[in-house]
Amino acid sequence: MKIKFIGAAQQVTGSMYQITDQDNKMYLVDCGLSYEKDQDYTENRNFPFDPAQIEAVILTHAHVDHSGNIPTLYAQGFRGRVFCTEPTFEIVKTLLLDSAHLQKSKANRKAKKAKKNKGKMDDEILYNVHEVTESFELFVTLPFEKTFTLSSTLKFSFFEAGHILGAASIRFEYTQNKRTKSIGFTGDLGPNHTQIIVPPKPLKNLNYLVIEGTYGNRLKKSTNSPEDELMLHIQKTCIDRGGRLVIPAFSVGRTQSILFTLNRLYREGRLGNLRVFTDSPLGMINTDIHKHFRSFLNKKAIGFYEQFGSLFQFPNLYTVEDEEDKDEMDNYAGASILVSSAGMVVGGRVQQHVKSNLNKPQSKILIAGFCAPGTLGRELLDNKGKVWIKGKEHVVYCQIAQTDVFSAHPDLTGLIEYCHSVSSNSDELEKIFLTHGEIDSLENLKKELHKKNRCLEIKTPYAHKEYDI
Repeated sequence: MKIKFIGAAQQVTGSMYQITDQDNKMYLVDCGLSYEKDQDYTENRNFPFDPAQIEAVILTHAHVDHSGNIPTLYAQGFRGRVFCTEPTFEIVKTLLLDSAHLQKSKANRKAKKAKKNKGKMDDEILYNVHEVTESFELFVTLPFEKTFTLSSTLKFSFFEAGHILGAASIRFEYTQNKRTKSIGFTGDLGPNHTQIIVPPKPLKNLNYLVIEGTYGNRLKKSTNSPEDELMLHIQKTCIDRGGRLVIPAFSVGRTQSILFTLNRLYREGRLGNLRVFTDSPLGMINTDIHKHFRSFLNKKAIGFYEQFGSLFQFPNLYTVEDEEDKDEMDNYAGASILVSSAGMVVGGRVQQHVKSNLNKPQSKILIAGFCAPGTLGRELLDNKGKVWIKGKEHVVYCQIAQTDVFSAHPDLTGLIEYCHSVSSNSDELEKIFLTHGEIDSLENLKKELHKKNRCLEIKTPYAHKEYDI
């Protein structure tokens, strides 16, 4: 069997791995959008294979850097099956439709600005809403820890990855020359302790492991609980200074973790009458999905729901659903908290909220996770005193802070522990492939793993590198 690392190779986005079995049948693990700095977005349509020849896509989770290129694959002739968990499919539907709308909106603005015709505008769009909805017909949902047979020589199972709701790691078994081997793909992992998501379940009995290394060169800075960490920022910004705490948050996972933490703070009597706004239509849709699939969440979240009847809703929470709600939020002069997407402050409604608070010294922008190079979130964290938003320069007077307590990825220690667990439960582990990370992170993770086991072969594949396994 062969594995080719098409995307997320020495970079974070664009997860896509091609598997070719001994009968030359081709499969993909993930089919994500790549949106690295200085990259032409439309390059996502350039597949290094014929999409019509792909037998199936096995999808780890819903984030668009893992799922967002499936409609492009469909538009170019793919008619196989897309396998994922049930919660993943429900979230994918929201994210892919949103992606299509965003592409059209962005292309319209660009065409209007450049005075291009409609044909030129279509060149900027990878896929439309119709292609997205048609691609949904290809999806098949599967439960965790059940074996599914793809062919006479290849089968797979999903295991909980702990990253977001429904996220899966994948264990493949394949027969080659009358010998059975296995390869595991972690997808994006979660840390061992999160607010609402179950911890990752390490794969066992592997010959090969493909593991993400997003935070392969970082240790989590905060030792506070999420409640105490968030309360520190609330105290300093809202209570002491009367300002607004703006928290950019991804619509899937991060928004729900933060709202759950704020709910816990309210139930503990620590928020008082402090008003909390949430302005993220996509985030609220996915919050409803979390409610529906709450049996997939961890014991703490399920117990909280049974006690209070709600994971995310509490009296201090005001959801922005229309222009009247927005006007009320914008005109509210008291101290407040605002949770809005997107997490890296690229697109979404949060960009306007950030812009509105940049000139207010009493306010704070709290970045609650990783921000890729080239994003507004990264510019804010670089703290050069000025940022550019939609072509205009803005001076930064507000406070900028970052916290990692809501991170949906394990840090260096967590990644090492995961690899140790896999190797301890795999007598014939031959090779580890490090992906989904910037090269510095991957090389540092490789170095630290070699300290534990110098005999283990560890690779950091570059894009389109292929291996026989």
